[in-house]
Amino acid sequence: MKINIEPIKKKDAANIIAFDYEPEEADRAEFISILSAEKINSVKISGTAAQENGFAAVNYTIYADFTAECARCACETPQTIEFSGKKYFAEKTDGKEENEDYYTPETENTVDLHKFLTEFLSLEVPLRYLCSEECLGLCQFCGKDLNEGGCGCSKQNINPAFKLLDNFFD
Repeated sequence: MKINIEPIKKKDAANIIAFDYEPEEADRAEFISILSAEKINSVKISGTAAQENGFAAVNYTIYADFTAECARCACETPQTIEFSGKKYFAEKTDGKEENEDYYTPETENTVDLHKFLTEFLSLEVPLRYLCSEECLGLCQFCGKDLNEGGCGCSKQNINPAFKLLDNFFD
């Protein structure tokens, strides 16, 4: 979906463009890799574009609901990412320093919401997902899920070359 921002770029424009975009299920495949997700339930962007302080600006909220793998115990866990922001639209500049408050659309008067959503969602993805902060993970020796109880295997993994040093201080 694309929105035309030309009406809000005019001086003293009072136009407000509201938008709400959720990609079709077929277009969600790229979000699986961006989010490192197992399954995408919903990804959407909504907000308004209007003139603010003499600049065309967009206030947006991005929401993603998906299932991902816990980094500690490898179980599937539901995750939600939701954040809001504001970007001012800038004209294409050659060699000038980029400012994080500005967004430069590929075409001068049109913003592709799919590309906007992809770009800003990828900046907010956490490095890893956890099913809970208290997750104990998997036993490094037998692989049992420690959230379900202890595994009973020996936690000492002694290199046989150093076995002679076991009684050194006795």
